[in-house]
Amino acid sequence: MQHLQSLGLLEERIQAAVELITHLKAERRRLEAETARLHEAQRALERRIEALGQEKLELSEEGQLLRSKQEEWTQFERDRDEIRARLDGMLAKFEELEI
Repeated sequence: MQHLQSLGLLEERIQAAVELITHLKAERRRLEAETARLHEAQRALERRIEALGQEKLELSEEGQLLRSKQEEWTQFERDRDEIRARLDGMLAKFEELEI
C-alpha cells in the first residue's frame, strides 16, 4: 500500500512538473513574441529618429536660407527708404527753384 501511495505522490509530482514545464514553455513563447514586437518597435523608432534628424537638418537649412532672405529684404527696405528720402530731398530742391 505504501508503494502505491508513493507511486501516487510521484505521479502527482510528475503531473505538476509537466504542467509547470508547459506553462513555462507558453510563457517563453509569449516573451519571445513580445521581445520580437519590442525589437520591431525599436527599429521603427530608430527609423523615425533618423527621419526626424534629416527633417531637422532640412529645416535648419531652410531656416538659414529664410534668415538670409530676411536680411536681404531688410537691406532692400533700408535702400528703398534711403532712395525715397534722397528723391524727396531732390524734389524739395526742384520746388525751391520753381518759386
